[in-house]
Amino acid sequence: MTAENINLPDKVVIAFKNILSEEAKSHISDKEFHELNLIVHEALSQQLTHTVDIIDDVSRQLRRMTDHQDIDL
Repeated sequence: MTAENINLPDKVVIAFKNILSEEAKSHISDKEFHELNLIVHEALSQQLTHTVDIIDDVSRQLRRMTDHQDIDL
């Protein structure tokens, strides 16, 4: 993952903290915020893997299309 993607889970957790009331934040531990960070990181990683798989599939399809010789040129 790029540096931007590595920092994105931190940004998500910070944004989430910013919308919580102080009372709500007092009920959530740093460990739980860290776990949220890991969940977001894993979700991004899975989405990137899925996107790479799609791009790889399209690339293979394009290669197959160009590998066919057209006799009727």
